[in-house]
Amino acid sequence: MGSYKVISDTKKASLILLATIFLLAIVLRSYQLDRILGGHDENAMLLYFGYAPLKTIVTNYWDVNNHIFHTILVRLMGTWFGEENSIAIRLPTLLFGLASLWMVYRVALDLFNSNLIARMALLIAAINPTHIHYSQTARGYSLIIFFSTVMILLSLKVLRSEASKTRGIVITLCGFLSVYTLPTNLYFLFGLATWVLVTLFLPDSQKKFFKDKKERGQKGLFFLKIALGIAACCLAAYAPILSQVAETIKNHQTMTIETQWQGLSSLIPGIFAKVFPDSLLIFIPLLILGLCYKNSLGHSYRSLFFIVFFLPLSFILINDLRGYPRNYLYNFPILIVFMAAGMAHAGDLCGRLFKNTDASRWTALGICAVYSILSVNILFQKYFTSLNTSNGREIQKNIAQFTHSHDLIAVHSPVNYIYTRKQYRNNLINIYNSNRLNGFNLVAPKNYDLFKYAPGQEREVFQIIKKLWSQITFKTFNLGEENTMTLMTGPSSIPLIPDNFEESTQWEILRGKGTISKAKSGNTHDQLVLKLETSPENEMLAMRTIPNTVKVSKPSMAILIWTVKMNYNELINQPALLVKLTSPKDQYMQVATGRINSGMNVYLGDQFLTSSNWFLRSAIGIVPPGNHSFAIILKCNKNQTILYDEFRVFLIELADKK
Repeated sequence: MGSYKVISDTKKASLILLATIFLLAIVLRSYQLDRILGGHDENAMLLYFGYAPLKTIVTNYWDVNNHIFHTILVRLMGTWFGEENSIAIRLPTLLFGLASLWMVYRVALDLFNSNLIARMALLIAAINPTHIHYSQTARGYSLIIFFSTVMILLSLKVLRSEASKTRGIVITLCGFLSVYTLPTNLYFLFGLATWVLVTLFLPDSQKKFFKDKKERGQKGLFFLKIALGIAACCLAAYAPILSQVAETIKNHQTMTIETQWQGLSSLIPGIFAKVFPDSLLIFIPLLILGLCYKNSLGHSYRSLFFIVFFLPLSFILINDLRGYPRNYLYNFPILIVFMAAGMAHAGDLCGRLFKNTDASRWTALGICAVYSILSVNILFQKYFTSLNTSNGREIQKNIAQFTHSHDLIAVHSPVNYIYTRKQYRNNLINIYNSNRLNGFNLVAPKNYDLFKYAPGQEREVFQIIKKLWSQITFKTFNLGEENTMTLMTGPSSIPLIPDNFEESTQWEILRGKGTISKAKSGNTHDQLVLKLETSPENEMLAMRTIPNTVKVSKPSMAILIWTVKMNYNELINQPALLVKLTSPKDQYMQVATGRINSGMNVYLGDQFLTSSNWFLRSAIGIVPPGNHSFAIILKCNKNQTILYDEFRVFLIELADKK
């Protein structure tokens, strides 16, 4: 009974220790999890893809921020719990991040058969600043850490014990989802597959993995089926966008032949610095000690590290695609586990030096404690303090209070896009549907020079106001401590385009060759839409005049709204607005316009399961006083088909002078 009590108490203490580490991990990852959404990568993912329909998510890869599987999860969270619910949006990364910690513990235990190493690996990962960052940021990196760790663990178990069907399915699923989250995770799959292949075919004199040739062949066939399954799933998922993926990755970051070695030499330290940021880099030598740790797998565990880490990097010398250090976070589990083993080995060396067994354990724990202190210091002195963002929720609340349903809202800073997007979208749809505009509002920092507002292609479209209307009284609304909203126009506008515009007028081809016709397309307000099409040899410039002449008594804002059906792998030129000047002689002048809230995508029918690729967009410019008529110009590039729905053009006077 005494023996049983000792065992029971030991197990209980172990469970308490593991639970404590996990509780610590949860607390650190929950801290500021509810901060407002936004930030560089988070912004791009949400605005480009995170609010898009499912079809758009899975069929577009014009930007590397679309971690497709993760984006789908984010879209589901937003659909169920609200698009600005920061906890819900970040929940997938949090859950996968926490789950990966347990997998790291299991890999360490399986590789080294040491509770000490496994627990230290768990603690190191639990308080690691990089792991915490990607566990509470809406990006796909915690997912690839989880998937890679599961694949390493199950591959070890298959090699050492049983090749079960369940393990095969899980490895296949993790392999596919890792690549569907981040295409560059193919590097990891090649590395792990190579290690398995090396393990299968190298002599195994001590029979660590195989009893005989038959078992070796059976496990080889088992892994071959897994590889074919992953390949089939990846090809099926990426088939519609394979060319997009290749082009986007290539354009995003490439290296010339002359700089490939230089790129590789900078990437390796970058990976270490990403996993062990700041002062944690001093623990890198422990990885070497970890490779020297005595292991029941012999040399196989060392080859796991070298092949999985270094083999994928050799592809850089072949395909010149490097990417960022964060793309290689699939290395996180092996780096953490081998560092923990290095701590244990350092302890063993001290134990031998002092000929004291207890010294081994306490030295290892002491090194781990120093790592923990430094890591926590980085977290609270640098990481958490860097998470301060603007008060988007306050801006969102005040905008809804101070604007009408048909006001157009422009936002100066992309930092505030997420929490202004819904109001902008709803108002823009209202304006488009009813062909009515009440006013133009600009959200900007306090004391911001409104004349420097540069929408779209960084055009300072309001600079002309200084010459024409130098002193203006603008009505301003306080949105919080940092931002204001300015009503820059009068209370109503003149719509220039009638509802039957497309049916009653004709398009004129100004330059090039192509066809202009009407076509049927779903998910729009009209059955017939405008279709522009060119051949591979020709581009086309088309113009349509807006009927009637309008008297502009003072400087006014011209607002152009249009819908376009597009794929992101194509360049869609922004429609141009021309004004016909009657003096000194009849001539057309292009209005200098800039696209409002560029990067804040608005979809027509943006429900999760819709199939629409229709985008609703807006642009603004300034028109001088006079009697004017207007025209719209559309450009269709070579070998391109573009669909447009109705256009809206409004003239609205600027606010009165003082």
